[in-house]
Amino acid sequence: MKVSLTCKKAVDLISKKEEGKITLWQRFQLWNHFVECSLCKLFNLQNKSIVDSLPRLKNEPEELLSANEKKEIVDFSIQAK
Repeated sequence: MKVSLTCKKAVDLISKKEEGKITLWQRFQLWNHFVECSLCKLFNLQNKSIVDSLPRLKNEPEELLSANEKKEIVDFSIQAK
């Protein structure tokens, strides 16, 4: 059985891992790849951070800009034309 992964396959498994859709063998392959590849290891950490922050973002109010801030943006874009 092949243990080593390409970075492309590792990225695919990282995404599937967050959905809980990889096997124990694939987890082992991924862990083994992280030992060799610091970039994929970093991508995994960043991806996990993003996924972990999603529930908090869902609870944020949709209106992040005030009405005045929105007006300033519209006015600015009209002036730029």
